[in-house]
Amino acid sequence: MRTELYKSANADDKKPVVLVVDDEETVLDTLSLQLGREYRVLTAVDGAKALEVLAELGTAAAVISDMRMPGMNGIELLRRVQMEYPAITRVLHTGYGDMATAVAAINSGGVYRYLPKPADTEALRNAIRESVAKHDEAMADRELLDRTLRTSVKALFGVLELSNPPAYQRAGRISTLVGELCHILQLDGLWEIEVAAMASQLGAVTVSATTWQKLERGMPLGEDEQAAVDNMPRVATRLLGDIPMMEEVLAIVSGLTGRPGPVEGRSALAEDAIAVLRTAIAYEAMESRGINAVNAITAIEEREDHYPHVIAALRRLKGVRALKDTVKSVRVTELEVGMRLVEDVVATNGLVLIGKETVITELMLDRLTNFARAVELVEEVLAAVPYKASYKPTAFANHR
Repeated sequence: MRTELYKSANADDKKPVVLVVDDEETVLDTLSLQLGREYRVLTAVDGAKALEVLAELGTAAAVISDMRMPGMNGIELLRRVQMEYPAITRVLHTGYGDMATAVAAINSGGVYRYLPKPADTEALRNAIRESVAKHDEAMADRELLDRTLRTSVKALFGVLELSNPPAYQRAGRISTLVGELCHILQLDGLWEIEVAAMASQLGAVTVSATTWQKLERGMPLGEDEQAAVDNMPRVATRLLGDIPMMEEVLAIVSGLTGRPGPVEGRSALAEDAIAVLRTAIAYEAMESRGINAVNAITAIEEREDHYPHVIAALRRLKGVRALKDTVKSVRVTELEVGMRLVEDVVATNGLVLIGKETVITELMLDRLTNFARAVELVEEVLAAVPYKASYKPTAFANHR
């Protein structure tokens, strides 16, 4: 059994990384020799070990996986890679008997290339060159887009800073709180939420300084003043509308207007981000008026439109205790937004999919749906149900 997961005799940090997964050590040795001159080849003997390697490394240019392996098969592994590392190019390396399965995987988008086993050396090298080139092209496009987006958004926020410094400072405080809540809810690392948090105050460029002072002090606003404040999200969406790849950000900011609640066609990411952002804006408004954390959270929780899962994260962040939750055993398909996992959600092969203490969000339910398609889940899990739940939850079963 191989014990060396992260190193290769041909390791070279300047070479593209290719991860080879197969339960036969002779196959791993052969592929390492065939690819070692051009790539830094890492190996893993099964799907679980492969995911460990990727978690340690952070990314790779390509993953080549056998189909038939103990525990998690190649299709299941590559689907996990697709969900968690979408930029990695995925190659299925298996026998002719699995051709139909390989073609189906390619058609579904889970696999980029199929290589028959055993693969001719030149065919293998050509296929991996193409796979690595595809990865490099995707990363270059992403980097260019990232620079374009950041430059455009930074310019808009610069306008806000010049025209309404207090609003810019408030946007910074909201953004910081959103980032902390997202970390607890395992939504961190999503740039759309970060941009939307700042953009939520972008419409303040149309609000007068006098109106803004009254807003920050919690003073009553006149009809025209309230209309200007209520129109802030619409102003922001107009300003952001011409920037490419901002659909999710626009959906989040637009969701700050109108009645709270799920909207058909809106993504789970947007739903979760709206919940976090609405809660952060409400909390910041009270905190800026000198209201302490206990009273601010209690006031938000008393609102009919509050979000229990975000409130739970906010309590944890601020160290404010809540009434005791009810812990019960539920099927994974019965998990709902707002519940907190008391134990890990695991696959039948023992792989931990979602860790305990995670608060269930819309995006988490979407991830569970994807996991259920790729691997078989252990159906019973202990979860804490919020004591106060005057909301209509969204169940995982509705996502399937």
